[in-house]
Amino acid sequence: MPPGVQTVPNLEVFLTRLHESHDVSVYGAIERLMQAGEAVGLDAPTMARMLDQGVTFEKLLECIESRMECSQRAA
Repeated sequence: MPPGVQTVPNLEVFLTRLHESHDVSVYGAIERLMQAGEAVGLDAPTMARMLDQGVTFEKLLECIESRMECSQRAA
């Protein structure tokens, strides 16, 4: 990577795309996560199962983001 190029963590990019603020309550953030997941075909039980099976929270967010990008390209 060229000098001076700054990378942004995936979580920061995802939060920015959702227009999410770090000042949102936990309940509000969870609600937004559920809405984002459901918008791409992941219901709450599926997301909970993924987390129970060892998928990290960051990987879950990446999965949702990836599905969002795919659905935007298809539209």
